[in-house]
Amino acid sequence: MLEATIRYGKTIVYFGVGVVRNLKNIVHKNSKVLIITSKSAAQISGALKDVEDVLQELGVSYESFSGVKPNPYYFIIEQAAENIKKYNPDYVIAIGGGSVIDTAKVASALAVCGGSTKDYIFAGTQICGSKPLIAVNLTHGTGSEVNRYAVVTLDEPRTKFGIASEHFYPLATFEDPRYTLTLPLKQVIYTSLDAFYHAYESATGRDTSSFALMLAEEAAKLISKWLQIAVKEPINLEARYWLMYASMLAGMAIDSSRAHIIHAIENVLSGINTDLPHGAGLAMLGPTSATYIHSAVPELSYRILRHIYPSIRPVKDDAEKASKAIDIFQKLLGFNERLSIYGFDEKHADIVVKTVINVLKYSLRLVPFDVDSEIIKLIFLKSL
Repeated sequence: MLEATIRYGKTIVYFGVGVVRNLKNIVHKNSKVLIITSKSAAQISGALKDVEDVLQELGVSYESFSGVKPNPYYFIIEQAAENIKKYNPDYVIAIGGGSVIDTAKVASALAVCGGSTKDYIFAGTQICGSKPLIAVNLTHGTGSEVNRYAVVTLDEPRTKFGIASEHFYPLATFEDPRYTLTLPLKQVIYTSLDAFYHAYESATGRDTSSFALMLAEEAAKLISKWLQIAVKEPINLEARYWLMYASMLAGMAIDSSRAHIIHAIENVLSGINTDLPHGAGLAMLGPTSATYIHSAVPELSYRILRHIYPSIRPVKDDAEKASKAIDIFQKLLGFNERLSIYGFDEKHADIVVKTVINVLKYSLRLVPFDVDSEIIKLIFLKSL
């Protein structure tokens, strides 16, 4: 497994086993750092100790904020921002998956620019800057460690809302596959499927490109090979290495292109129920969504799905096979969940449709087919 240093825009990505030692090349001696984590993942993975060892060696003072939860509400992000303003660190280090990294992105910007999270979502306020951010990634699903996006959960309307800013690119990112070995099996599946849908949607959206398609296809190829191995052999470090690499590529793909219909609907669902894992929500919505996507852009859909279902053809007539391809792939991984186990039923259909169309319409313009309320409703109902 090759250790590599990758430059993506302004972000330096250190990739491989033990790369956190390179933190000493980024953080200045005798500086101040605020570490942002969830309750326990940073500690359980071993990443927190590795980071602290380097900081102590450098004589760096540091404090921690460990209040991040999955699909974090805006007020948690604002609490993190208050901690940053109070401590005034030279760097913010996020140790975690997408929720932690997204929290650190927005909180670091709020600490510099002021205002509330909703100002930057609804009032048109522009992000003016950010505290220098360093990401230590703990999953193989987020992509947030290399791109300009962050997702915030709102209470009114109840949904997750994406924010994009050039200031969200981390100064440096550390990708060590050892840290993913402590992920629960379900999270191995959920996070990897999140990366798969980053690849699929970035390849099939209206603003895709040959560059995004290249990244997405390589990510899909790696996930199709290594995810089944990781499920069967949870301590296979090589599998985690390549899944982490695939996730990084998929994160770059949506940075060039964007996610669209599947993510738009899922963001509403995990905003309504923040206990719904993002990757699980995507996986439940994916098969039905793929029918419409493949029918609209069969050549692009084929480029991704052929890696999980070699008999798929780049023709509209294979739209149902596209749905079948994803469903079979996910079931081979042991994924059989439905939205009903997370408390959703037919009564939620109208609010889901209304929120997607009225609040997340920025995502709908990227969908490769004309979206209406009936399609959104059908995708939701077939996922119950």
